[in-house]
Amino acid sequence: MRNAAEWATQNRIMPPGSPIPGPFDTTSTPYMIPVCIAFADPVFNKITFVMGTQMGKSATMQNVIGWRLDDEPAPIIYVGPTESNINNVVEPKIVEMFTEAKSLWVKFDKKSSKHKKRIAGVSLRFAWAGSATELASDSAVITLVDELDRPDENATGEGSLDEIAEARGDAYTDSKLGLTSTPTHGKVSTTVHPDTGMTHWAVATKGKVSSPIWLQWEQGTRHEWSVPCPDCDEYFIPRSELLWWPGKGTEDECTPAKAAKEARLICPHCGSQIEDNKRKLMNAKGVAIAPGQIARPYDDQHVEFEQDGQKLVMPFHSMIHPVEENSHFSIWVSGLCSFSSKKSYGYLARKLLQALKSGDPNKLLSVYNTGFGEIYAVVGDAPEWEEVYKLRSTYSSGDIPDGVHTLICTVDVQKNRLVYTVRGWMNGMSSRLIEFGELWGDTDKPEVWADLDTLMDQEFGDHRIRLCGVDAGYRTDEVYAWVRRNKSRARALMGWKHLPKPFRMTRVEVDKQGKVRKRGDKRWDFDASLAKAWVHNRVRWDRGRTGDWLLPADVSEDYCKQIVAEEFDEEKGEWNRVSKDNHFLDCEGMNYMCARMLRIDRTKKKPKDDEDETEPDTVADEAEDDEQDEDEIKPVKLKKRKRRIIRRKKGNFAKSW
Repeated sequence: MRNAAEWATQNRIMPPGSPIPGPFDTTSTPYMIPVCIAFADPVFNKITFVMGTQMGKSATMQNVIGWRLDDEPAPIIYVGPTESNINNVVEPKIVEMFTEAKSLWVKFDKKSSKHKKRIAGVSLRFAWAGSATELASDSAVITLVDELDRPDENATGEGSLDEIAEARGDAYTDSKLGLTSTPTHGKVSTTVHPDTGMTHWAVATKGKVSSPIWLQWEQGTRHEWSVPCPDCDEYFIPRSELLWWPGKGTEDECTPAKAAKEARLICPHCGSQIEDNKRKLMNAKGVAIAPGQIARPYDDQHVEFEQDGQKLVMPFHSMIHPVEENSHFSIWVSGLCSFSSKKSYGYLARKLLQALKSGDPNKLLSVYNTGFGEIYAVVGDAPEWEEVYKLRSTYSSGDIPDGVHTLICTVDVQKNRLVYTVRGWMNGMSSRLIEFGELWGDTDKPEVWADLDTLMDQEFGDHRIRLCGVDAGYRTDEVYAWVRRNKSRARALMGWKHLPKPFRMTRVEVDKQGKVRKRGDKRWDFDASLAKAWVHNRVRWDRGRTGDWLLPADVSEDYCKQIVAEEFDEEKGEWNRVSKDNHFLDCEGMNYMCARMLRIDRTKKKPKDDEDETEPDTVADEAEDDEQDEDEIKPVKLKKRKRRIIRRKKGNFAKSW
């Protein structure tokens, strides 16, 4: 019986607008052939494949659909992340595939509805993650779930999405569940197999991974795509840690632009620097292996090796092989093996280096997830307060170290005091704590706010505070009143657990009593989880490296303990208080967000000597710039007199016409 890869090669003709037009070429994505074989193998009833974007996941699912409907017609359910994705992306591509494959087109009922197609007398139903009704409406021999990690809600209210999808096949003894996605959150290490010497992903300890697709992969055979080094012919599994660029991790690290030109993949066996133009040939010889399996280039049948003085024989596995009688085939493929010419070693190196230089955990998460197909923890274990204390520098509180060009103050409002930090910012998002403290007094009285006015007027050497951000979650009216009086240098802030972007400006038209405000106050909402994660990330930033986060020599232990007063629960995706006071952590998180609002993260570090730098040192996506500009810049209304002039001109023009 042929599999989906063979079916696609024989039947699909890709249109001119496709990445690779013409007859479907499975050799461009050889790492997908084991997936197609697994769907045809009766040994497996669940197939999970994990990888980044631009890897061929969706095309493979389409091929599985076309193969089964053409060769052995049976009901199929395809589950996408959202209804919009189904309507605008998936369904049109599936219909396009029917037109490409003549054998399917003649079996296709042209009167089929959008969400339920009829082919050869059986149904192909489209559903989406948020619809329990759609998921529960039919049974299927094959159920495919695309982008398991991507829905806003992975549950429909009746259980996890993969469990609901798997239940669709309960009526069939030969049913199969296919799961795929780009992974998301988690922390995992590597391990070297004691018998084969191959480096694999280790199974993570409980609670360290929240990515649903990665957890599914761990439950399966745990195959990984391995390729041979073109110099020593030894097989290895590519991953982000093997990507190299000049000066990586040192003070002489190159610019992202130079990394894009000179990045190489390092062979862990011989240390050879592999160029991107060898990628296709390496993929062609690639092998999917699980822990305990091994690949060697010159032994077609077996490999001999010694263990404890005894000679053992290990079979050569060219494709897939059940491990420990597991009926769940799972495979992970690195983004470094992508078929996409755009997704080169240089492209991935540039994106990763930009994200590292920005220090933005969300950008790092995006690069590791979509670029490399790896999970990434926005934060790991919370630092110890002693780690924070070690960040003391040689200057004292109130002094301005060389290089500081912008002072930002942020304030956490309590019932009986204002807790504040003043931080000095430098190019490259390096920063120095200048002053921290508490202004005591009832915060519903004017006296303590007058003390904040005094702080705003204070001079620190030749510098004054450029911007003051005040948390408006408590004493809201008092905060808005103070911000209005200092509107050129102050902003009201509000932290949220999660936002679709780091920050946004909103207008508050109604007060807490429900009364309409005379004028809408501006409030700057920000992602509090991202802000705290950034602070903890900087605690472990190398001192002296661009972007370092340092403290004065006389910083207090209490300040350091408050910085680590919360830790991130990766399983629940939320921050938990681990000690009483966390006010300085909140202030430092807000300080980072204010720096972002002032675009300090967009300030370029001057290149060394005459080094060409065509890329910024930070990840400043144009799309994000546009979104933030939309929030911050409102259209200016024309004055009435000007509008009358415009109308009069239009009227005269119409009359003369």
